[in-house]
Amino acid sequence: MAGASNIWRFSSSARAVLYMVLVLAAFVFITLLSERHYFRLDLTASRHHSLSEETINVLAQVKEPIRIKAFVRKGFREEEEAERLLSAYHYRAPKITYELIDPERNPSLARRYGVSETNTFVLEGNGQRQVVKLAEEGELTNAIIRILKGEKEKVYWLTGHGERDFRGMAPSTLSTLAEELQKQHFEFHQLDLTHSAIPADADMLVIAAPRKELFAQEIQAIRDYILKGGRVMAFVEPFNGAGLESLAAQFGIRLSNDVVVDKLSRVMGGDWLLPMVGKYGAHKITEGFNFTSMFHVARSVEPVPQPPKGVTVTCLAYTTANSWAETDQKALDQGVAQIDERDRMGPVCLSAISELTPPLRKKGDGSRSGLPIEGEGMLLIFGDVDFATNKYLNVSGNKDLVTNAFKYLAGSEPFIIIKKRNRPIQALVLTKKQGLLVFWVPVILIPVVVLVVGLLVWAKRRAR
Repeated sequence: MAGASNIWRFSSSARAVLYMVLVLAAFVFITLLSERHYFRLDLTASRHHSLSEETINVLAQVKEPIRIKAFVRKGFREEEEAERLLSAYHYRAPKITYELIDPERNPSLARRYGVSETNTFVLEGNGQRQVVKLAEEGELTNAIIRILKGEKEKVYWLTGHGERDFRGMAPSTLSTLAEELQKQHFEFHQLDLTHSAIPADADMLVIAAPRKELFAQEIQAIRDYILKGGRVMAFVEPFNGAGLESLAAQFGIRLSNDVVVDKLSRVMGGDWLLPMVGKYGAHKITEGFNFTSMFHVARSVEPVPQPPKGVTVTCLAYTTANSWAETDQKALDQGVAQIDERDRMGPVCLSAISELTPPLRKKGDGSRSGLPIEGEGMLLIFGDVDFATNKYLNVSGNKDLVTNAFKYLAGSEPFIIIKKRNRPIQALVLTKKQGLLVFWVPVILIPVVVLVVGLLVWAKRRAR
């Protein structure tokens, strides 16, 4: 009997070892299978871990490697959100790889990529680099679209009227801005409209604070370019619109002869003619923007109350309520400006964008009303140029504001808008009976059952 008992014990031990080996083998097999055939299933009600159909369609076009470096703080919620989002991109497009980097622990790497703040994503691929400062699906997808597009964004810079240059190291030029945009695949060319037309490959035209008036033929060429779907960014200085007032008015933007005075700037250590912008309009350019921008001797740029049909005008930047638009140039020059009935109290709009929508015509209907709009053109005007120059570009949020504007105008055709998903807040409301059930079952019933079973087991073993 003792021998049989030993054999039984040995066989039981062997079976236990065999079961362990089989379970271990099953785990190894499942792990290897998951590596080759990875599968994700989103069971959340809001589809929080799923990408939109628009993004999935874009990711299906990714054939070459795209590397994403996410500069996020380790141990914070932003790291968790970045991991969730980027893992979903990698799942749909294995050619997309990512790395989470803490800029505070890796300052040299952050400096190499020009990252000065956390929650910044740097995408590299197809010989390009794109920088995203919002950890949102729409921003990442649009950056990938720009990489897939491959072509450089061609920006033509108007010359011949004393405009600010995009070259040179003088504080008054915009070379630092141009260099920043060139890193993100922008290409700049000079353009003299008195000798040539706006090229067909122009993604946008920049008019950087001309000191002399544009010729009527140039204004007409710019107008036709916008109506056919062209994008124009203009910087206009106070009391010198260079003939752009009439062009702006046709697209629903009013340029008044004034200078914005802001008392808050004096409190912050600046001059009254350094208006501060802390409020932004609801637009893709300023979405999620939470930086203060500072302009330098700026004029008002405001939407007209009733823009032309097919034209949508949005104010992008507002001054504080303590500011006003001063119209007395002589008083300003003498330093004795005071607000009066001719001036407008703040907030004052310092930048506006006019966006055109072509009319829908029925077949055979050749009638037109309003502007002869043929394409989705845009006109964006800043009431100052100094804020974007080498001297002031890196002040607070100036660089982010103007680079966002460039990206939107030059690359807005392939942009897709993805509505941000918010987790619904569902309150748990219990009836009186349900509340009693929740209390009695886990608090009373289960502990009592465990206690009774324990006593029975104890009594049975004691009886042996």
